[in-house]
Amino acid sequence: MPVATRAAWSTSTSPMRWGRLPDDAADGLRAGAASSTTVFQAPQEVQRPIHLEKVAPQAWQVSWVAGLGMGVLLVKRAVRILLSAALVTLLLAGCKGGGSGAATGADAAIDGAPDASAEAGIPCGASGISKGPWVLAANETSARIRWEACRPGTSPTVAYALETGGAEQTFDAIETPTMTSVTVSAPLGPNVPPDYAGTWYMHEAALTGLSPATCYAYRLLADDTAKGRFCTARLPGDAIRAMAIGDTNPSLGDSTANVLAHALPTNPDFIVHGGDIQYYSSLIETWASWFPVMAPMLRQGAFFPAIGNHESENPTEFTEYTERFFGGAGFDGTESYYRFESGGVWFFSVDTQEPLDLATTQGAWLAASLADAASKPGYRFGIVYFHKPFVTCGDTGDDPTARSEFEPLFIQHHVPLVLQAHMHGYERFVFPNITYVTTAGGGGLIGDPNANTSRPYCGSRVASGGFFHATILDVAAGSASDGGVAGDAGGQDAGAPDAGPAPVGLTGKVIDDQGVVRDTFSL
Repeated sequence: MPVATRAAWSTSTSPMRWGRLPDDAADGLRAGAASSTTVFQAPQEVQRPIHLEKVAPQAWQVSWVAGLGMGVLLVKRAVRILLSAALVTLLLAGCKGGGSGAATGADAAIDGAPDASAEAGIPCGASGISKGPWVLAANETSARIRWEACRPGTSPTVAYALETGGAEQTFDAIETPTMTSVTVSAPLGPNVPPDYAGTWYMHEAALTGLSPATCYAYRLLADDTAKGRFCTARLPGDAIRAMAIGDTNPSLGDSTANVLAHALPTNPDFIVHGGDIQYYSSLIETWASWFPVMAPMLRQGAFFPAIGNHESENPTEFTEYTERFFGGAGFDGTESYYRFESGGVWFFSVDTQEPLDLATTQGAWLAASLADAASKPGYRFGIVYFHKPFVTCGDTGDDPTARSEFEPLFIQHHVPLVLQAHMHGYERFVFPNITYVTTAGGGGLIGDPNANTSRPYCGSRVASGGFFHATILDVAAGSASDGGVAGDAGGQDAGAPDAGPAPVGLTGKVIDDQGVVRDTFSL
């Protein structure tokens, strides 16, 4: 099986960190794109060889019992794919863009007629803006606004001002041509726009000198409909609000759009994503169809995604799409694991597609970063988030080894909350001094949250359900006391045992795709 590779993180001072296309190569890439274009017919999950999940049948060197177990697993996954296809056929036949809530303006521009100045074969609307904008790497005084254009030479200028009003300032982004090597289409979505092979023009405006704890509104001069907001990091001790979501598959019906419609009005400062951002494997989705539906989320605030297994579903997706769009989202790590801070709360995004133990580069980084953050003035507590769960009673694997290694460090450095995804549904586990929340109901086909309730820790699961949702996290103003989780404050299974002595001022509210609050908790 072809294996997706990841480019090394650049230490260049250039704000475009996925690798600049040499100027003398642009014409050749434009000329050669058509000959290298193919249609991606049957996406498969691509794993790096160091972290394989799937084993080819010819490699099975196990007993007939293990073989039967693997067969059952494969049949189960095949049934889920068929159910997904049936759902798509019923809900989305003939729907352009693969989902409700499709944006107008810049995010929909690629659906327009080809522009004469665009690369041959790539549709390019009047503004030339094909995806975005969105914001990454927001701290107290800086933020990066990024977007994609489908032709060179579009206006690079961003106008921004205080969200509350006032005079606009302008800043010019850097334009960087990048190439995608394969055209990827959606086999079950004849009206879903493909991800075309060719040259695309990424723009990044690295704003500096911003005011802390301040929200800004911005717009692109190339297209006044391409606009959004972001907030710089809050000062230590300030209140913060964030939204957590995972496994977003917005073309698979209206669920993702509905979740966003009910969760975003809470006005979070920023969004953390648990990974599996987009699904080629649903056969109805491309990045070109993903961006219009997800535009309300991307324009709400800075975006801090973790890496999931669906970020590399074909051999080039990670470098040509995931890293190009979202690389450099945070600080002090790499393109796939990093940290950031707001209000004295430190967030650590971990890549569970890479090996994770204390002997690995990532594991050593996480241990050192936790200790470093905890030593800083104004540190309140930490939140760690990642894709594949350490604990779950649902229909995916767990990772008791990683949990045994890192949970003592989490408790030592005052991490009362771990966010995880991958199991398509919701779970909350309360252990002494730490709570785990699975928030993976962002639109992917809902799984079975009760498939593995015999796991020894499932008695500590206090809330669960198979529903679409996002989780709103609120941290009250003030400084936290040393200690752990304060205990359960309600939810589906109120009355769970109290698991720790000291509240940290963190509350959670789980909102489903109908606007119903399914669970609440306080730590």
